[in-house]
Amino acid sequence: MRAIGLLCAAILATACVRTSTNPATGKVDVDVESPTKQGEDWSGKMNGVGTYSGVSGETKATHANGQTSISISLSGAASGSSFPWAIHEGRCSMQGALVGTMSSYPPINIGPDGRGNATATFPARLDEAKQYVVVVHQSHSMMETVVACGDLGD
Repeated sequence: MRAIGLLCAAILATACVRTSTNPATGKVDVDVESPTKQGEDWSGKMNGVGTYSGVSGETKATHANGQTSISISLSGAASGSSFPWAIHEGRCSMQGALVGTMSSYPPINIGPDGRGNATATFPARLDEAKQYVVVVHQSHSMMETVVACGDLGD
């Protein structure tokens, strides 16, 4: 038992504590990480919405060296579909401002197996104290129709 306590103390002694405060809400995000870790990571599960309930997937975002890179993968979508997508502030239940511009996000093109993926990179840093959501839209002309949504967590 003592050895476990010493191991935990050693890990905490070599960890780096990072904090970020959201200036609008005052919410503080605290992360305990390795001091050699570069950047920040986020991930989320994508869930289909409404008539797209069979769609699912994952998303992963990383910020390092002044760039945010985010990848998304979907499955269960109709073959030949093409969906615009983006990161927004907020949550699936309440989407807010777009992060970056829509031109930063290439469409998700769905193959014959019902799967598709895309990756976007842009010069913006996600604020750890804010909440973010990845939203897949039906089309550029029907942005109000959500195909899938996934809250990002760090």
